[in-house]
Amino acid sequence: MPSLRQPVGPLPASIYWRRRVVVLTALAIILLVVGWLAFGSGRGQQKPSGSSPLPAPAQSITPGASPSGSAITSRPGGGSGGTTGGTGGSATGGSSTGGGAGGEISVTGGAAGSGGSTGGGSTGGTSTGGAGGTNSRAGGGASPAVNTPEVMALPVCATSQLTLELASAQNAYAVKDKPRLALTVRNSSGSACRVNLSREYSALTITSSGNERVWSSADCIPERADAWAQIAGNSGVTETFTWDRSRSKPQCATPDPTPAQPGNYLVQADLTIAPAGPLSARTSIRLDG
Repeated sequence: MPSLRQPVGPLPASIYWRRRVVVLTALAIILLVVGWLAFGSGRGQQKPSGSSPLPAPAQSITPGASPSGSAITSRPGGGSGGTTGGTGGSATGGSSTGGGAGGEISVTGGAAGSGGSTGGGSTGGTSTGGAGGTNSRAGGGASPAVNTPEVMALPVCATSQLTLELASAQNAYAVKDKPRLALTVRNSSGSACRVNLSREYSALTITSSGNERVWSSADCIPERADAWAQIAGNSGVTETFTWDRSRSKPQCATPDPTPAQPGNYLVQADLTIAPAGPLSARTSIRLDG
């Protein structure tokens, strides 16, 4: 095809070659523009990977410190608070249930009245203790602290410092009456000391005139834990036991369901002071038919 390599026409051949160069250049520019629009602009609109940072991982949330309180949940004798017991007065309070059937224990502290009766006006609560009876510990002040560092720093009361006083609210009880007895642990010295008033160390036992063991506050202990309490100098703590005439046996064994029969009964209180041994006090009551 000689016309492509050698232009034919009235004009010089150089003019035709220039026209061809211009046309080819224009075509090349058009192709470049089309290619850029088709490929280059699309890539430009894409966000480069890693151009925006990944969101930071959420920090884990841990619970803050929770408030703490005293771990002691019981007062001397296995109960909390204190209702009054003896003839000297009365006090009011809440109640809580513990172990053994029918047994309740409550505690207040301070100086107790003379002769085994409690002073008036103490407040506290009642709680369950040994089987078959209720027991409250009362005095002229608030509930005594138990097992606190201040109490544990005191010397243990010696038997020479302590005396026990046991008294009954009445000499005889009618059929529907529940015998109530007040045991006072008195510190006759002028300095404070501590004594273990848990049910393992402070107990009341009732026996019949035929020497039959009928009931004891130590027979079914809900919590075997020490209950060290302070007894101020020339002061005391009074425990008031209310017996519902039921029977009990050691180690929470099933007792005879028959209530105690009419007759005379001996009541003995024992407070164990290691290593010297127990202190004891006695009284008697009569159940009328």
